[in-house]
Amino acid sequence: MTNFKIKKPLISVYMPVFNAAPYLSQAIESILSQTLSNFEFIIVDDHSTDNSWKIIKSYARRDSRIRSYRNHLNL
Repeated sequence: MTNFKIKKPLISVYMPVFNAAPYLSQAIESILSQTLSNFEFIIVDDHSTDNSWKIIKSYARRDSRIRSYRNHLNL
């Protein structure tokens, strides 16, 4: 049995999103490029009608720090 510790995130970064496709990649890249890397990045899409959810899912597949959620209705 190997002893190793799972590193818990030091902080959580929360980003609410609604129809932000033109700016979303730049905003996500800005968070991911911070020098502190021990964080979880929670992105919640408020049922956008543009490509925001597609962009979020694309980043979530590439970076395990991202937790993506989508509201079933716009709140």
